[in-house]
Amino acid sequence: MKHSRGAELRNGALVVYEMVPSSSPPYVCYVTLPGGSCFGSFQLCQTKAEGRRSAAKIALMNSVFNEHPSRRINDSFIEKSVSEALASFKGNKDEADISNTGIGAFRFMLESNRGKSMLEFQ
Repeated sequence: MKHSRGAELRNGALVVYEMVPSSSPPYVCYVTLPGGSCFGSFQLCQTKAEGRRSAAKIALMNSVFNEHPSRRINDSFIEKSVSEALASFKGNKDEADISNTGIGAFRFMLESNRGKSMLEFQ
């Protein structure tokens, strides 16, 4: 997906698995995808193989979901996200236009990533 848009693939086209050193369960694994996105296992894994499968599963789910064309950062997504943040933090609408507030920084960050997918944004 990223490669088709011209992203440089680190480590060639390899998926890299890294286990957190542990001599007993639960085992934790991280998987790094060719585009550089990293995901960790999300279950209590009793074996190292389970840890790798868990990390791979979450990476696949996130990649498919976040790379979907409907998950692009566009103007309506920005407005909806900022409105939800204002409601969540009980902020006033003016805060979204002031860059030194948390909501304003959030808006700026989204606007500077307009057109990217959620996975690229991460």
